[in-house]
Amino acid sequence: DVLFCCLLMLVAILFLLKSSEEKTKMRPPNVLYEVILTWDGNSEDDLDIYVQSASGHVVSFNNREGGEGSLVSLNHDALGKSRNNSLNVDAEGKVVGFNEEIVAFRGVVEGENIVNVHVYSKKDQEPIEATIILIKVKPYKEIVSKKRVFAATGEEKTAFRFKTDKNGEVVEVNELPASLLNPL
Repeated sequence: DVLFCCLLMLVAILFLLKSSEEKTKMRPPNVLYEVILTWDGNSEDDLDIYVQSASGHVVSFNNREGGEGSLVSLNHDALGKSRNNSLNVDAEGKVVGFNEEIVAFRGVVEGENIVNVHVYSKKDQEPIEATIILIKVKPYKEIVSKKRVFAATGEEKTAFRFKTDKNGEVVEVNELPASLLNPL
């Protein structure tokens, strides 16, 4: 019985290590952190992620690379179901069940990074819930996950802010509001 229990524990540990390894393998090798915004794939709403890095560079749909010297970039701008998350009428296939925008950090400096979500276009009648996650890529670790609900075009909400130290480690997370569309 003892040997059987030990064998079961070993199998469980190997399974956990394997699933963690698979998550790490799926992430890009040249990225330290990712901020991922997701919302319902059947939604016609167009949400946009805005990220200001500690270096002051801001990335969004209209500034994907953040400018000269930026170490952050927007990898995909989801526009809602009807525009870039659906198949053509006569096509057969499978589409993921969510809209997604990803901002990649290829490097970080000491200071505060701000993550906001803006409703570019609200077409659905019902409010839409979005999930915003910050992950460390290697070793894989989910650092923070927040949900925000949006009801109208033009809404902008801070998902979270996170501070990094000189070694690139996240040392603090908070939810103080900030505007990246109309900074003061």
